[in-house]
This record gives sequence, structure tokens and C-alpha cells, in this order.
Amino acid sequence: MKGPESRARMWRGAIQQVLISEAELHRRIQVLGQAITTDYQGKDLIFVAVIRGALMFSADLARAVDLPLRLDCIALSSYGDRHVSSGHIRIYKDLSENIAGKHVLIIEDIVDTGLTLQYLWSHLMSRHPANLNVCALLDKRARRQVMLPIKYTGFDVPDAFVVGYGLDYQQRYRNLPFIGILRPEVFGQEGRYG
Repeated sequence: MKGPESRARMWRGAIQQVLISEAELHRRIQVLGQAITTDYQGKDLIFVAVIRGALMFSADLARAVDLPLRLDCIALSSYGDRHVSSGHIRIYKDLSENIAGKHVLIIEDIVDTGLTLQYLWSHLMSRHPANLNVCALLDKRARRQVMLPIKYTGFDVPDAFVVGYGLDYQQRYRNLPFIGILRPEVFGQEGRYG
């Protein structure tokens, strides 16, 4: 089994900097969980995790919420294999739950331009939830093109390509236990660090 030191060595060539440590992630998720528990007391809450990126975050956040919530997933993408959004959004997997009349909390890994979130917001609002809010682990405001309300935010991040804790580059680096900045030279060397 690989420990933290071994893991750090394994990713050293691709990660420029650890931006948010595993301990920082854990502490912030506990705070978010407490806020969501307070705000949604007595309400029929459904977490809608935007997968694959928010998979780890939504699982840890759900465990930090002390309510009988439901979980559902939606899969969409605007990146494909690129390191910047293509602007074209595609749904790969839609919801299984009926959200009409329910309190829905979108669980996102990162909000940057806001275009994907805007598309998802419209898609879910057409199903008539009682209310709809967003919880984003990371907020990259420097790239924002569309403003939408984010009720819960984990961390503000700079305009850098971040990976780890569910976030990827070409499906790699999701399993890092921290959020790191990917070295820019990695974008052109797909196979070198993977």
C-alpha cells in the first residue's frame, strides 16, 4: 500500500504545487456539511452530484450532512479531453430521481466560466424543484462568463489548471487526495505522467 510520501513522489513530475491539502479539504467539508444540515432541516433534500468530477466531494459532503438526504447523479461535460472548456455541453447520464417539489442541491467540483452550470441550472429548473441551489467545492471567479448564485463554496482558486480530489486532466489525477496545480507543460505531454 502506498503512503503519502510515496504518492507525493509519484505525482511530483506533474503537480506544480499543492493548492489545498487533504486536511484543509476535510475541515472545509465539515463546515459545509454543518451549514447544509442547518439550512435544510425538515426539507426533502436531494443532492445532485455532477459526476465524475464531484464524485469524491459529494460522497464526503453527504457523510458530513446530518439529514436523511437522497443522492442522485448527472453526468455532463464541456471539456472532453481538453484543458479548457469547449463551450459545447453534453449530458451523458440524466437523473434517476423525480425532483419536482423537492429541495435540490447541485454538488459541483468547480465553477469556472459558469456556462456548464447555467446549462445544468436551466435543465433542472425545467423539472420544477421546490428550490435549487449550488454547492461548489472550487470557485474560479477569474474565468466567470455567466453569473449564477453559488450558495455554498468550499474554496476560491486562482486561474490555474487544478486537479485532484475528483478533478482531472484527460481522466487522470482524480485520485489525488489533495487539490494541486498541474504543470502547464503536462498539457502537451499526455502520456508522460499518466
